[in-house]
Amino acid sequence: MENTQHEDQITLSALKYVCGEDEHVCRLCLSPTENKDINVENTVKLQTLYYENSITYRNMLEVLNVPEEELLPQILCKSCAKITINCYLFQQLRQYSIEKWLKALGLLQKSLIQLNALKPDIRTAYLIINKSDNLVFKSNKSYEIKPKKVAVLKEIMKNCQKYNQGQRKLKECVCNECGEKFSSHFYLVKHMRGHNKTFNPCKECSKIFSTPLQLQEHRERVHYPKTLQCDKCSNMFSTLKILKSHEKTHHTPAKCNLCNIEFPSRKILRAHLDTHKTNTCSLCGKNFRNIRNFKNHVNRCGNKGEEQQKYICDICNKCYSRKNGLRSHFKIDHGFGKVLSCSWCNKKFDAISRLKNHTVKHTKERNFHCNQCGGQFVTYPALVYHIRLHTGEKPFPCDLCGESFLSASRRMEHKKRKHIGPTKACTLCKMKFITSHQLRKHFQRHFNPNSKLFITKADLIELQKADQQQMQE
Repeated sequence: MENTQHEDQITLSALKYVCGEDEHVCRLCLSPTENKDINVENTVKLQTLYYENSITYRNMLEVLNVPEEELLPQILCKSCAKITINCYLFQQLRQYSIEKWLKALGLLQKSLIQLNALKPDIRTAYLIINKSDNLVFKSNKSYEIKPKKVAVLKEIMKNCQKYNQGQRKLKECVCNECGEKFSSHFYLVKHMRGHNKTFNPCKECSKIFSTPLQLQEHRERVHYPKTLQCDKCSNMFSTLKILKSHEKTHHTPAKCNLCNIEFPSRKILRAHLDTHKTNTCSLCGKNFRNIRNFKNHVNRCGNKGEEQQKYICDICNKCYSRKNGLRSHFKIDHGFGKVLSCSWCNKKFDAISRLKNHTVKHTKERNFHCNQCGGQFVTYPALVYHIRLHTGEKPFPCDLCGESFLSASRRMEHKKRKHIGPTKACTLCKMKFITSHQLRKHFQRHFNPNSKLFITKADLIELQKADQQQMQE
């Protein structure tokens, strides 16, 4: 009876969260947290003898193969938070133990190989195992030895080799249908769903989904009438659940536990957390602080050789690195599917979200608001740039002098001004400038009668003759 009541309470708390009555539900055990919850974005500093690092609960759950679902609760109860930390530390301890045992047994293996080269008249040998050298002392005298210990060590080494072979097989999980390899069985199962999925097409657009639940969520998000407006911005939503999810992501203040800077939303905090770690491309060695820029660079940087020919159009042989790029190319360039056109410039798009982002350039609608000063902006990148003025964050350092800047364009201007020098030359007077804008302004002064740099038609003819003579010489 007690188990039945406990299961009923868990089911009830889950239903309350789905209906929007109670937001304080644990992501793992589904029990109410009673306002004593821990956000998955919180950072924990772990310090043990075998592991020391600062990591968020979200990253720990990813390592433990707990799938990320934005619509599920993003909080944990205190008990589940402790269990998550202990499980993550156990995985690190397991990896630490494997590495240390392999190192110790590798040193022993080297010593045993040296024993094979001993002469038959050697009765006793002593081993001294160091980090750098393995020393063998030999003697013709016989002493009491314990062969059982050597046999046990050899058995341990055999079992260790079998374990490593089994781990390699687990890492090489291969899909039987397409031959693609995966690092774990979890990712292989997730990939296999793509081969075995039952198609659930949307009746109002051309998109197809693998499950009825995904289809229903798509219809609620895209095709249902949007009657609920956010109190803090002009965005409209179709259901209360999507509205609350939007408020949590975009309008709930969040604080970085590493540098104690407060941000107006969790979305901006996630982008800021990427600046605390450096991602290095293994192919070209470039460093990135933003994880999205790093992933995009890896996809482009890896498109050498075989990757370039991954997705090829059968009609015009144009190559794409991603399947979505090829799909958009078929719709826009070859007419396979519904295409949306901009009413101002007739540019074509395959998704309404991309069309909306483009239309803002024509309408200049200011849909992005700053929660600190109330400023309004046309695009989201402009809002992020403005928020950095409040927080003082400068995530773009110069690799030549170490000075940091608000944006990549500011950093490029600094490089041209301080390190590269002016490269834009005027064709009339040979003066050089840093930017094209400065060159255009200077060039206009040559044709302004009120300017000291004004050039008459006669001067232009002489300049042209001088250039022709230089060309002939």
